[in-house]
Amino acid sequence: MAVTKMKRFRVMTLREDSDSLIRLMQDLGCVDVGKEYAEEPPDGAGTFDASAEDAEVKTRIAETGAALTFLAGYVSKPKGLFTPPREIDRKAADRRDMRDEAYGYVKRAVELKGEKARLEAETLSRKNELSALMPWVGLSVSLPESMTKFTKSAAGLMAFKTDPEEVLKSAGELAAVAETVNVGKTHRYVLLTAHRDDYDEALSALTKAGFAPTPVKADERNGFARGRVSTVRQKLKAAEEKLLEINEEAKTLSGQTDKIEVYYDLLTTDEARIGAASKMAVTSKVGMFTGWVPEAAVPVLSEKLEGRGDAYEFSDPAEDDDVPVLLKNNRFAKNFEPVIELYSLPKYGTFDPTFIMSFFYIVIFGMMLADVGYGLLISLGCFLGIGLMKPKKSMRKMLTMFGICGISCIVMGVLFGGYFGDVPAVLAEKWFRVTPPKLALWFDPLTNFTTFLILSLAIGALHLVCGLCIKFYVLWKRGKKADAVCDAGSWIVLFLGAAVLLLNKTAGLVMVIAGLVMLVATQGRHNKNIFMKIVGGVGSLYSIIGYLSDLLSYSRILALGLASMVIASVFNILGALPGPSVVGVVFFIVIFLVGHLLNMAINMLGTFVHTSRLQYIEFFGKFYEDGGRPFEPLTTQSKYVIFK
Repeated sequence: MAVTKMKRFRVMTLREDSDSLIRLMQDLGCVDVGKEYAEEPPDGAGTFDASAEDAEVKTRIAETGAALTFLAGYVSKPKGLFTPPREIDRKAADRRDMRDEAYGYVKRAVELKGEKARLEAETLSRKNELSALMPWVGLSVSLPESMTKFTKSAAGLMAFKTDPEEVLKSAGELAAVAETVNVGKTHRYVLLTAHRDDYDEALSALTKAGFAPTPVKADERNGFARGRVSTVRQKLKAAEEKLLEINEEAKTLSGQTDKIEVYYDLLTTDEARIGAASKMAVTSKVGMFTGWVPEAAVPVLSEKLEGRGDAYEFSDPAEDDDVPVLLKNNRFAKNFEPVIELYSLPKYGTFDPTFIMSFFYIVIFGMMLADVGYGLLISLGCFLGIGLMKPKKSMRKMLTMFGICGISCIVMGVLFGGYFGDVPAVLAEKWFRVTPPKLALWFDPLTNFTTFLILSLAIGALHLVCGLCIKFYVLWKRGKKADAVCDAGSWIVLFLGAAVLLLNKTAGLVMVIAGLVMLVATQGRHNKNIFMKIVGGVGSLYSIIGYLSDLLSYSRILALGLASMVIASVFNILGALPGPSVVGVVFFIVIFLVGHLLNMAINMLGTFVHTSRLQYIEFFGKFYEDGGRPFEPLTTQSKYVIFK
């Protein structure tokens, strides 16, 4: 429920010890290395140039990624969706001999990939050439053109419907003949033979009619088309045999994928370390870093640095410092931090609403997707996913959050009678001809939607007032007590009075009038002119419309809730139409599975979006100060394994 306090960290070490210092910080994973020294080095120092090493590592990362992509198609047992990542001792894996071995596999995989691509292109070219040669195998003439002392010939293709002889006849008296050598589905294969004097005119006439020279080449040295076909087939066979050899070697090499994956993650870890080194300021003797460390990590880091003999200091941030933000919440609320992160982190030193927001998020999510069946599927899917996949921290948070929201859906489903919509009631009425059971423990929103609307708006009003209370707390804590009372307290009194009106008209009316008087008297206080003070105070009452608009936004709880219930009910009715027969049961199961999975998926997405929107716009809009930069410590980077 707070933003972690940060300390500015500065350290100076011997230049030759800089790499070991970076490795130490990476192992601890608690230092967000700043870029101030890279942008403006201290007097007498310069920036560290790590561009050459960075380029080499990036090249190797690209090669390794390409090798893994290539070998993925040859792995005998691909990793399943629920295969947890391997845990690897990084120091044991990060040995020069193991790196060299893995890189050898990478280089060979990249070579095989290139050779395979070349051979596949060659094979395709040979097949195309073979296909183009086959119609001409009966000819003993050079392709595409041949020549004798008195004649010239050209082989080519024309549209099937075009008669080449008719084309020549229409061209006049020419000493030429156009023989159809072969026919295909859409083309005919034509050999034009003409006296040298008439050849150009005959070829021009055929060309205008769509004649195109064949792309293949064959002459007497090749054995004409038949001999060329034999040669191409031999080369095609050789290429295909070589491809088989490559595939076999790649299949064997795929057994080393685990080592290549570890190597890939070691390289990305190197890349992060080199990136940190590029932010260092150096002289001929020393290296200097600056950054940010969570206050709780200061003792651990200090102990490690004392053992090295480095010069270091920790200090509090200044007002104009760009301090990174690390949220600090209890084990429960931490799972809802992704909602904050999807919006924007709070500015350093401001209020983190994650804990309070989480309760409203759970309730609103459950009301929008109030169904026992859907909630059970969501919770089981999320918690089983965590247990089977062993996801990384960010994904674990998200799955846990949705799992908790699934439990809320179950609770709301029991209260409102949602069991895959109204499937028990539909089956009871349509199939068993008995009085449908009462499913709702509290009330059915489909028949009491006014009650559901009132409940939605009541939750919304509580949400808005809670936002104003947080604003009051934030202003009061900053020492702006007058602003807290005038800008937040007056609205709280007004809205609480409106609620009390439902229970006690006299007390409620007194509170409403008190709130209005406070607004009129205080909202123009910043104006010097007395007339403008009054105008500002009275004009502030117009903001009531804005609050009413915010309140009406919570009617989306009703809209989303009814939408999922109605769609579920429609699928249930459709599924039950054939009646309680064998065919009817099969039909019902198919409609039930397809319909409800589709309904759950669509409405779960809508529920997530609109529940988040109510937090971002209506709730955060009352107090939230965004713009925080995330705390990004230098740490190991891994995609395939978990480094211990």
